[in-house]
Amino acid sequence: MAGTVVDVTDADFETKVVKGAGPVLAVCRAEWSDVCRALDPVLVDVAKEYSGRLTVARLDIDESPRTTEKYGINQIPTLHVFKGGKIVGTWIGPANKARVVALITPHL
Repeated sequence: MAGTVVDVTDADFETKVVKGAGPVLAVCRAEWSDVCRALDPVLVDVAKEYSGRLTVARLDIDESPRTTEKYGINQIPTLHVFKGGKIVGTWIGPANKARVVALITPHL
């Protein structure tokens, strides 16, 4: 599924994000949020442009409360870059493509 945004849940977040190969951009979001929905096309663009170098994953906070609590997500969208099992970059709030690229670039 290279070049696509992967939806993750509590059940597979650890495997696909924390232990994922290479850097993973994890976006904690909610479907009811206009700001989060506005970010979706940006995530698709980034996933395509950085295919093979970055995984882009979306987590719905309402459907995955354990992961949301574990990582202290209290604002959406929250973007975390995971690499080597650790969070190496974070952005909270609205983001355009330039902001997302600036967040991920140091970790590619």
